[in-house]
Amino acid sequence: MLTAGSEAVLDTPGLAAAIDELLASADRREQLHRLIARLLAHGEEVLGCWADVMVNSGTYAETVDRHVELYSRLYWWGSVLDESDPLEEHLSRPRLSRLSPATQASGPIEDEWLRDNLVAIAQLAESLDRSSFELAMRIVPVEWWAAQLPDRPSTVENHGT
Repeated sequence: MLTAGSEAVLDTPGLAAAIDELLASADRREQLHRLIARLLAHGEEVLGCWADVMVNSGTYAETVDRHVELYSRLYWWGSVLDESDPLEEHLSRPRLSRLSPATQASGPIEDEWLRDNLVAIAQLAESLDRSSFELAMRIVPVEWWAAQLPDRPSTVENHGT
């Protein structure tokens, strides 16, 4: 399943076409905006929890740098979308995004530009996910990870056969 997701993200023309389809729908565009907001909140939590531990090691410092790059790109697009297509529940709040360099420099959003950046963000996230997983498997054996997870019923039990 993860391999299929990686393959889809790394298929640049296919991913670009899917994003074009997403951007053509106002509802899906709003879903994207909400997703970016949730990812930013999650990123702040992850970086807040792990940055101190990881920055002190050269092995982990690069991983933190790549996380910061990813969330910086998401923040940029969150700011641009906040300015151009604010979420309804944000309309009564002060528009702090006007102070963002993203909104000062970008001007009107071109869908092609947004698509190209979203493709780059998705591919950066996939690369970061894959390299973080590989690093975790090098540091701690798979048996330890398996012991941390709750027991799962077998496939046969899941299907009731």
